[in-house]
Amino acid sequence: ELQELTTDVRGFEAPVSMHPGAVQQRFIDEMKAAAVNDLAPAVAEVIVGTEQPYLQVVFDTRIPAMADGRVAIVGDAAFAARPHAAAGSAKAAADAWALYEHLGSHDGGIAEALKLWEPGQLALGNQLVDRVSAMGARSQFSNTWAPGDPDLRFGLYGPGK
Repeated sequence: ELQELTTDVRGFEAPVSMHPGAVQQRFIDEMKAAAVNDLAPAVAEVIVGTEQPYLQVVFDTRIPAMADGRVAIVGDAAFAARPHAAAGSAKAAADAWALYEHLGSHDGGIAEALKLWEPGQLALGNQLVDRVSAMGARSQFSNTWAPGDPDLRFGLYGPGK
């Protein structure tokens, strides 16, 4: 279904995003009908009034390693987590700050400092992706997303942290 949805009006697949004017009319019509039938009138009005909607696929990515020799991969290049925890910028900053600390406090060279830096940042990235994946499942599949639930608070290191 996603491949069909991300096939543009010319018949080319756009697996990450589709700019305004590229979304097939049948999907626009379906979205507008669902908005009128399922959403509050004020929200439906905005959706119905959008002349050329665009499409952005939201997904998570993770990598098995963040360091290779003297090269480090940080931020969204290493872990792209869906926005439910509002932690993307914080993750990039945490990667960079931890990298700075390891490079500044280790006399064994850059490659050695990166080897020591990497495990903690991999653990943090994987924990974040696991958490936002669970949050997404609650909102989209199990319908257990409840406003005010403390487990759903924003944060990089955990809810509210």
